[in-house]
Amino acid sequence: MGWDTQINIIVEDIREEELEIAKEIFEGDAETYYHNGISFIKYRVCEDGSKVLFFTYERRKYLPYWAIQEVSKKFSSQYFTVIGSSPDFISGPAGIVKIAGGEILDSYGISERFENHLVTTEQFEKPNPEILFQCFGKNKLEETIREFYLESFPKQWVDEAYADNILEFKAKEMEQFKDLAERFKNTNAWMEISPNFKT
Repeated sequence: MGWDTQINIIVEDIREEELEIAKEIFEGDAETYYHNGISFIKYRVCEDGSKVLFFTYERRKYLPYWAIQEVSKKFSSQYFTVIGSSPDFISGPAGIVKIAGGEILDSYGISERFENHLVTTEQFEKPNPEILFQCFGKNKLEETIREFYLESFPKQWVDEAYADNILEFKAKEMEQFKDLAERFKNTNAWMEISPNFKT
């Protein structure tokens, strides 16, 4: 028996490669599932002139880290964050994987307790690109807080066992996520890319 998980992919440090990267992700895994559930591809320009890509689609069961690893080998200057809403089992915790240059830099599970603060069921399954980018992007809130847990919870590849490797954030930290989500919930700076890879 299978289940569905919403896959959210954030790609940063892009200059002009957003269409190429989106096409690689599409052909590498998303194409089979793209018309299931919520699926869209968007990008926006950051303050430093770089671009960030947000690709989301619903797929069966797994968080496809292997497909993103392959894309990141081809686009080794970019930084990939992949979040699956429930990659281990139905109604299970979310899983997060950070990838650069084909290497997994970090991965862990995000508990259901977290949902009481960030409302991750809504954010991961009905994704808002700006909120997820501001919370989980490179050098954003999650990565800043993550540094405080390195001694007790080192960065590692959890080999798809997200539910067995839950990183429990403190209540005060989770309030920061909630505040950030509220602050950015109405931001609309994103432009759509069609699955024909045109802007």
